Amino acid sequence: MELIHPDNWIVMYFGLIFLITCAQMLVVYVLSDVGNHSPGLGLYAVYFMAALLGWIAFALQQGSAIPMVIDIPSVASILNSYILFMAAGQRAGFTRGRVALGMICLVACLSVFFLRPREMFGVQVASAAFFFLATGVLCGWRCWKKDNVGDGIIAVAALMMVLGVASALYMWLARGNFALAQAVTFGSYSSAYVLVAMGFMASMLIEYQQNLSHLATKDPLTQLLNRRGLENALHVTLAEASRSRSPTAAVMTGIDHCKEVNGNFGNDAGDQVIRLVAKCLQRLSRASDVVARTGGDEFLLILPHTDLDGARVLAERIRMDVAQRPLVVNQQRIPVTVSLGVAGAVGEAELDKLSHEASRAMHLAKRGGRNRVASLDSKPILLTTQLSKA
Repeated sequence: MELIHPDNWIVMYFGLIFLITCAQMLVVYVLSDVGNHSPGLGLYAVYFMAALLGWIAFALQQGSAIPMVIDIPSVASILNSYILFMAAGQRAGFTRGRVALGMICLVACLSVFFLRPREMFGVQVASAAFFFLATGVLCGWRCWKKDNVGDGIIAVAALMMVLGVASALYMWLARGNFALAQAVTFGSYSSAYVLVAMGFMASMLIEYQQNLSHLATKDPLTQLLNRRGLENALHVTLAEASRSRSPTAAVMTGIDHCKEVNGNFGNDAGDQVIRLVAKCLQRLSRASDVVARTGGDEFLLILPHTDLDGARVLAERIRMDVAQRPLVVNQQRIPVTVSLGVAGAVGEAELDKLSHEASRAMHLAKRGGRNRVASLDSKPILLTTQLSKA
């Protein structure tokens, strides 16, 4: 096999950079069509395009027989590093410090008009290392907070860049080998760019998978668990109740006259009523309780270590709290009430059975006049209804 001529390496190298950039832009284009796309997506797209232009400028500078008046690749490197910092900050939800670091970026870029090439190289690598360090901190924090290894890869890329710059400065300032310092810096930039591209793609794919899992277990209107999420959340809880022979209660909550609200005031008003009841359930339930939306206007609460009497007390508190919070639409007060059914079990408890019995009790409350609590005890069957005062 013949050796590849050195002049062809730059063509192969920038061909690889171009393909990586195109792949990232394709990912950005596909994700931009998603209704709820991730923050920072647009700035990462700008970073990849700006980085490609910077590599092109560097190639032109290396291949040109006439030296450039302005060191465009150095300016592009500083700008790209700052754009990467802004993209990481927007993705992490951290926007403070942008103006101050933007001023540092501007001063570093303008210094190209006043400094000699070697001095500008020092400003370039120091500025890039500073922005990469800030990027690494943000991505490392987001990796820990969101449990997203893709952000961790970007943090590793930032660390590699900082260590590479430190090594390059040592080669230049301590050992006087400027050519080796440039080579180390070039390699650090290249490796960091590839890792950032890999981390970005991994982060987006992981976040997309997390969103799919979230949609599979959460109700989009109220952010409560749906039926599938409820089953997953109770798997361990019900097993523990069976082993310890502890009581478990269920409260089924149904909104009264929800269809009439939709018909008279529109679906938006109906959605507001559903969210109002959902917030009430979350506010009054304990941290150990599990709240889920199981139907259009129905909610199910599972109360571990709670007997039937305790569940009745909670249900009555919920009924009274909802009744005291009417919905105001176009300066018109819409009374909101709920009917609640309570059921309980001791020891082994099945979710389907608890849900069915609580639903029977709730329908009993609705048939009894609504805005009331009904309970059902299966051993023996006992129906009790607490009527609200008119």
